[in-house]
Amino acid sequence: MNWFRGFEWVVSENVPLAAKNTYKVGGPAEFFAQPSDSSTLGALLGRAANEGIPVRLLGHGTNLLVADSGVRGLVIRLGKSGFGQCVRTGTKINVGAGHSLPGLVKESVYKGLSGLECLQGVPGTIGAALRMNAGGKYGEICSSVRRVRGFELDGTPFDFSPEQCGFTYRNSGLHGRVVTDCDLELAEGDPDAGKRELKRILMEKCSTQPVAARSAGCVFKNPKHLGMAAGRMIDELGMKGTRIGGAVVSKLHANFLICEGQACARDLVELIRSIRQRVLVERGVVLELEVEVWGMDLADLMPKAA
Repeated sequence: MNWFRGFEWVVSENVPLAAKNTYKVGGPAEFFAQPSDSSTLGALLGRAANEGIPVRLLGHGTNLLVADSGVRGLVIRLGKSGFGQCVRTGTKINVGAGHSLPGLVKESVYKGLSGLECLQGVPGTIGAALRMNAGGKYGEICSSVRRVRGFELDGTPFDFSPEQCGFTYRNSGLHGRVVTDCDLELAEGDPDAGKRELKRILMEKCSTQPVAARSAGCVFKNPKHLGMAAGRMIDELGMKGTRIGGAVVSKLHANFLICEGQACARDLVELIRSIRQRVLVERGVVLELEVEVWGMDLADLMPKAA
């Protein structure tokens, strides 16, 4: 008897994930569900917890590396249908976890609100952006957050303040939880000025990042204690253009690994390990992953001791 009896209408088996992430690699999810409302989501989480089924959350797959063998357990995606609301009350916005982050950035500016321009060019969903505290050189999403709601993995609801979310650099305490929506506090802004700022930031990103390539954004976190960007460190070691199989270090930005042709997850794993090994030997630093990894042992991506 299937553990998801009664949820057959929302749970599917052996669902390919390659088409659901921006690297376009990786194997299938053992189980996959896209619930359309919070009630179904909470009940499904409760059932999975009772049956010992591990749960993972998938947004647009823009910061994700999935193993070629796929991933065991249940992968849940909160789509725009059911979790894509965007309701404005003054300068406050309630937005669902399935809403597009780039879409929200544009919508807010066009509606005369300011505060999210710093996230221009950052892909993904609101839920994923909150979990990883998405941001860039101009700011992070946590600056605008006032409340975050969702479920614990056993189906228990939560309603967190920013402090309870535990936001840090490219991370938060929301991992291991399912975000359903949040309240953001923005400021009144000039739409024309906001549009100019969005254009400026996008042009800057297009000139320095391979935005059209098959990538998952920056692979490594910047080692803040060194005051140096990971991409610059990799660049200074002459690793731009380094290739393993179909995976290659971008010649435009060394912290971006791009997939070409018939690239597979193993190519990316070996390239990541090679970069970390070189940086460890030459600089004495173990680069920390920013990209999320599914279905493989993280030790496989670690360098050998220097």
